[in-house]
Amino acid sequence: MNDVDFHEEQMALFDAFNKRLQAYAAAPEGEGFSELAQQCAALAADSGQIMDEAPALIYRMLTIAPQFAQEFPRDLLWYLGQECLHFMPDEEIERFALLDEQRRAADSQGQRFDWSQACAMMRSLQSEEQNAQTRH
Repeated sequence: MNDVDFHEEQMALFDAFNKRLQAYAAAPEGEGFSELAQQCAALAADSGQIMDEAPALIYRMLTIAPQFAQEFPRDLLWYLGQECLHFMPDEEIERFALLDEQRRAADSQGQRFDWSQACAMMRSLQSEEQNAQTRH
């Protein structure tokens, strides 16, 4: 997976989140989120500004509406970086850094790297680790 493919995959995640946010903002309980939803929709429509503007927008959104933290894709937090990394524990940042290194190494060797599959595997391992810690 090269950088362009990776960017496109992350933009698909952003678009999917944007759709959920738009639906929430349109519902009666989401009344106070119309400004955030408008800004998010503008970024989804013009992804050229996403790396400059999205981190601060997402940081603000997750700070004032922490209920979205569970909804927001973790790998998109990693991709956007900057302020978004504040919502990731150090262990998770280390895991994503490792995945990113694997992705870049595969790309430099002309090999295919499935980011989504690697993230799913990482989450599965993380869940197993958490379950093991809970049992002890």
